[in-house]
Amino acid sequence: MRKLIVFTPGCLAPAFFWLVATTTIITSCIPGSLIPDPYVVDDSRQKKNVYYVPSAPNTPLLSNKGDINFNVLRTAAPVTNGYEFQAAYLPAKHIGIISRYSSGKDGGDYPDYMKYKSFEIGAGYVNQFYKDLHFETYAGMGKGKIANNHHTGFSNLDLTHYFIQPTIAINNAKKTVQFAFVSRFSGVNFKVIDTMFSNDREPINTAQFKILYEKPFHVFWEPGVVARFGWKQFLFHTGYSYSSDLTDSDLHRSEGIFSFGASLRLNTLKKTTTKN
Repeated sequence: MRKLIVFTPGCLAPAFFWLVATTTIITSCIPGSLIPDPYVVDDSRQKKNVYYVPSAPNTPLLSNKGDINFNVLRTAAPVTNGYEFQAAYLPAKHIGIISRYSSGKDGGDYPDYMKYKSFEIGAGYVNQFYKDLHFETYAGMGKGKIANNHHTGFSNLDLTHYFIQPTIAINNAKKTVQFAFVSRFSGVNFKVIDTMFSNDREPINTAQFKILYEKPFHVFWEPGVVARFGWKQFLFHTGYSYSSDLTDSDLHRSEGIFSFGASLRLNTLKKTTTKN
């Protein structure tokens, strides 16, 4: 006696979905299959990693021997937020010394996609041509580090930079209001320390490191403006600087930086008084 087996729609449905799932798993492992690779990291996530962040221009705008200036700044860029501490001193009437320390990270929430820190020192020429017209130009060098947390790993860069920064400023007689125009040129040497992430899964970031390997030295032009207003020894500060990569504009970086904070000014020379 023979039995007739009849498959109902309810029995066919699980078998159909099992067949589709099995086929998908097998074909996704075959190179050149028509099904897209699900393991490539989304473009927007890859672009959260950046490889250069400009600094706020350190423009002390001092003019008298013995003048000293301190700036404490909050900085913000399209993909990063941070802090800067700047200092300057005039040991002679026309000679100035500057220094700066910067640190920051990406502007998003945890986890941190990138962190950076840098410092620089420099010296330059200062001249107050008229009561309301000031000129200064500083040159120097610095070091920095950028650490990126990728979706599939991490990378680290060491940076060595050289800069020259001419500045023209206008001010009132008491120098309680100042506007400065800065044109900074920086030469930055990138040294790749680690690239511990999946090249296949992050092709955009892989292309970024190809740029750095082929062109480790980049020239940046960073024009900017600075405004200060307040009192003789304490002024509010605000500024903006744009960063243009003259070597390779495809390098993923912060293209500008906004700064705001406060400036403290003192003179280290004791004032002498004449006795009648």
